[in-house]
Amino acid sequence: MMGPTGSGKTNFINRLTGVEEERAAHQLKSHTQRVREFAVNMSKDRQYVFVDTPGFDDTDRSDRDILRLIAMWLEKKYRGNVTLSGIIYTHCITDNRMSGSVCKNLDMFARLCGDRAAGGVRLVTTMWDRAKNRELAENRVSQLEQNFWRPLIDAGARHERFEENSPRRAWEIINDLTGGEALLIQEELVDGGRKLNETTAGQTLYTQFQKLLQEQKE
Repeated sequence: MMGPTGSGKTNFINRLTGVEEERAAHQLKSHTQRVREFAVNMSKDRQYVFVDTPGFDDTDRSDRDILRLIAMWLEKKYRGNVTLSGIIYTHCITDNRMSGSVCKNLDMFARLCGDRAAGGVRLVTTMWDRAKNRELAENRVSQLEQNFWRPLIDAGARHERFEENSPRRAWEIINDLTGGEALLIQEELVDGGRKLNETTAGQTLYTQFQKLLQEQKE
């Protein structure tokens, strides 16, 4: 699970696992501070492991720390011959614009995944029950699909609506995920022997930092 802070990552996992937490993930303070794994045993020989990650707009950690945290987890799994069946990227449908932090999250997500793993990506719009204007929400979907998400969709990603905040709908979204493709950052770190700052995601983060620094100087 990846996505901006407050976009519904933790809630989506809660629907899948049946776990309810006292603190709401939509608070101003970032809820997920580390990579967390949740295992669900469906039968004697079938287990799902869902992974919650912090967003790149975390209130307590820098983007560099978040990238290192996620990259270390992904590298460790890849070295242990564990691949991801799929990646869920959440986006709150009530966001009335693509803010800088949301665009940054999406950009970093795309750089982490790469085109080869895009077939296992589900772009999930959340919080439809809070959308007061349905027509406006549909217009946002069109903008996302035709503009911001277009490169990922062209590479094989798919948009899913989490309109009904229920376990049934959450399982429907992940049911056909069989993935198995390594993420770009995993290939770069393990197969390519690159350092984190040499990866596509690392270089993107550095470019974002340089742009921000230049804007502050101006």
